[in-house]
Amino acid sequence: MAKRNMISEKILEAACDALTIWEDGATLDDCLDALDELDKKEGYNGRAIKPAVSSLLFEYFRHKGFVDNLIRKFAKKGDVHKEVRIILQCAITQALYQTGIAAESAVNVAVDYTKNKYGRGRSSFINALLRAVLRAPDKDKGEESSFPGILYKKYLADHGAEKTKEIISHFASNPPLTFRMREELPKEELEKYGAEAVPSFLETDLPFPFFEFSSVKEFFADRMQESGKVYVQDPATSLSISLAKNAFKEGMICGKVLDCCAAPGGKTLMLADLTADKGAKIIASDRSKQRCTLMNVNFKRAGIRSSVKHLSAQENYFPAESFDLILADDPCSNTGVIRRRPDAPWKFSMKRVQELVSLQKEILSSLAPLVKKDGFLLYSTCSIEKEEDMEQVKTFLAEHKDFSLVSEKLLFPARYHDGAYAALLKKIP
Repeated sequence: MAKRNMISEKILEAACDALTIWEDGATLDDCLDALDELDKKEGYNGRAIKPAVSSLLFEYFRHKGFVDNLIRKFAKKGDVHKEVRIILQCAITQALYQTGIAAESAVNVAVDYTKNKYGRGRSSFINALLRAVLRAPDKDKGEESSFPGILYKKYLADHGAEKTKEIISHFASNPPLTFRMREELPKEELEKYGAEAVPSFLETDLPFPFFEFSSVKEFFADRMQESGKVYVQDPATSLSISLAKNAFKEGMICGKVLDCCAAPGGKTLMLADLTADKGAKIIASDRSKQRCTLMNVNFKRAGIRSSVKHLSAQENYFPAESFDLILADDPCSNTGVIRRRPDAPWKFSMKRVQELVSLQKEILSSLAPLVKKDGFLLYSTCSIEKEEDMEQVKTFLAEHKDFSLVSEKLLFPARYHDGAYAALLKKIP
C-alpha cells in the first residue's frame, strides 16, 4: 500500500506541476510533452505516469468551472494560495471524476502530499475543505457551470441557443481515439482493435477511411502507428484536404506543394497519399525544430518522401510563384477541438483572438506571392470562430484581388469529429 501511495503522490505532484506551468502560459500539449520527458527521466517501478496524469488534467479542464466554484465556496476566507488551490483542483477532480482512485484515497493522498511539502497547517486546511466537498449534496451537479462564460455568451450571439447547447454538449465528452487507415487492414485486425468505421461528413469522397477503436491497449501494443499502415488523427483533419481534392481532380495541380505549420504532419500525409500517383513534390515546414524532427519520424514510418524545412510560415524563403498548392494550417484558438483540447476554452479571450487574427493575416499575406498563377492557397484552422475563419478569408480577398474563393466549409464539433474550417482560394492569372 505504501508503494501505491508513493506512486499516487507522484501522479498528484506531476499534475500539480503541469497545472502550474499551464497557468504560466503553457498549453495542455506542452504539459503532456513535459510528462513524456518525466517518464523517460524517472519512471516509477517501470510504470509510466503520463496516462494517469493526462486523464486527471483532461477531466479537470472539462469540469474546471465547477471544481473552481467548489473551492471558492468552501474556502471560507476567500482567496487560496496558488499552490494550495492547484492541489485542491487536482484532488477534487480525482475524487469526483476519476474511477481509478477512491474518493477517500484521493483526499488522503492530497493531505499526505501537502503535509510533506508544505507542513501540517496547509494539509489540515486541505483535509477540511476536501471532506466538506465530499459531503456536499450538489457535488455531482457540475456540468452546466463547467464552460467559460465569455465563450458561452459569444456562442449565443454568434450561433443562437440551440447550436450553443449542441457545441457545449461535446465539451465534457471523452471522445474515442480514431485513426485513418492508410493500408487496408485484415478484418480480424479491425475486430481485434474494436474498430468501427466513422461515417463520412464530407461532400467530396476521399480515399481516407477513418475508424474509432476501443481496444487501445492492443492497438498500441501492436505498434500500429509505427507500422505506417494507420495514422491516429481526428476525421475533421480531412476537411481541408477534401476541398483540395477538387483542385487535384481538375488536374490543375501537378507540381510543388507546400504545407505550412505542418507538424506533426497528419495533413501532409493525406496530401501525399492523395497525390501518390501524380508525382507532386511536397515540402512540409514548421517553426518548431523539435516538431520538425517528429515529422521526419512520422514520414519515415509512413514511407513518404517529403522534404521537411525548419521555417516559420512568415519566412519568405522560397521564390515567388513557386507552388501549385500551399496549405496554411494556421495557429488558432483551437475552439473546434474542445473535445480533445479542453483547456482551449479557458485560454480564450477576444484579445487573444485578435492577436491570432493578426498572425493569421500576416501568414496568408506572406504566402500569397508564393502561389503560382492558377494555383491554390488552402487556408485551414481548427477554430470555429468567425473572426479567424470566414471573416479572415473575406479580409484576405478584399486585400488580394488576384485571389478568388473556390469553396469554404465550417464544421462544428459533433459525435464523430472535431470542429474545423477550411477555404480553398485560387490565384487568378
